[in-house]
Amino acid sequence: MNLEFKGIYKIKAELINITGLHIGGSKESFEIGGLDNPVIKTNFPIDLSYLEQGWKIEEDMPYIPGSSLKGKMRSLLEWIENRVAVNNGEPCGCGECVVCKIFGAHKNNKTSEPVKLRIADAYPSKETIEKWKNLGENIYTEIKTENVINRITSMATPRPVERVPAGSVFKVYINYEVFKDEDIDNLKKVFVAMKALQDNFLGGGGSRGNGRVVFENIEVCFKSKDAYINPNQNISSKEYPTVDEILQKFKEIKALAKGA
Repeated sequence: MNLEFKGIYKIKAELINITGLHIGGSKESFEIGGLDNPVIKTNFPIDLSYLEQGWKIEEDMPYIPGSSLKGKMRSLLEWIENRVAVNNGEPCGCGECVVCKIFGAHKNNKTSEPVKLRIADAYPSKETIEKWKNLGENIYTEIKTENVINRITSMATPRPVERVPAGSVFKVYINYEVFKDEDIDNLKKVFVAMKALQDNFLGGGGSRGNGRVVFENIEVCFKSKDAYINPNQNISSKEYPTVDEILQKFKEIKALAKGA
């Protein structure tokens, strides 16, 4: 198969957790009375000023791993594309369906096409970091205590769960590589997966109210191969408030790559 790199769709969005968000992290040390269900956090400060002036992430701040976001989107798209039953619940590895063409074939090398979708870790916005400071010094999360109730004795077994507070905003950066015209059409499935995620949940405890999220303030641009060669070339972009509007106006997004 002859492949020709045509360019990259660069997608930026704000992911807002409407309810508390729990994406589990590792418990590195044992503490008496410590938390059994921590969220994943940064291990050291991260300077993101190259993306946005003054944007700096401190140590022990929660974030959303790109793998968590990508994995959930893939899972939902596999349900939508009817790939779950044919793979007995395993991620699809056929290498031929639209899911494999976008996300990659699972556990095999049946496709000669590169993975199209790359999602970076999503870090909290500057405004969210300022809000977190109101929680207390170096406190960026909340503790939600859940109980398992014995149906006969009514005895409760408390289970503390750490969550990112509702209303927190994370900056999402997605790259989608284009090698042929089919890839441009398939990009729509990425937004379908984002829409499905809004009606589902991200992270753990979704059936108990955690992880309801929404994408807002979405910017889509196409950076052609020529733009890498000629840095002065203008890069056209479009902005949309919601995923629904993107799906309604997808022809505009396809037009960004016109002539690539």
